[in-house]
Amino acid sequence: MSFSKIRDPKKRDLIVDEFLAMKKNIQNSFVPERLGDISAQRELSKFFKPITETQKDIKETLLKQIKPIT
Repeated sequence: MSFSKIRDPKKRDLIVDEFLAMKKNIQNSFVPERLGDISAQRELSKFFKPITETQKDIKETLLKQIKPIT
């Protein structure tokens, strides 16, 4: 990262303000994307819940039936 010496206080403040505005804009734009991913995950879990529950039940019954090897 390089730093430049800006002697004019108005120009320096302008650059800092632009940077902070850009940072805030980027943060705000990523929030809906993350929330969209979360909602998509919830929808998928609702969709696949019958399958995962069935597999879980099958696994539990198989583990009860299999005797441990000693």
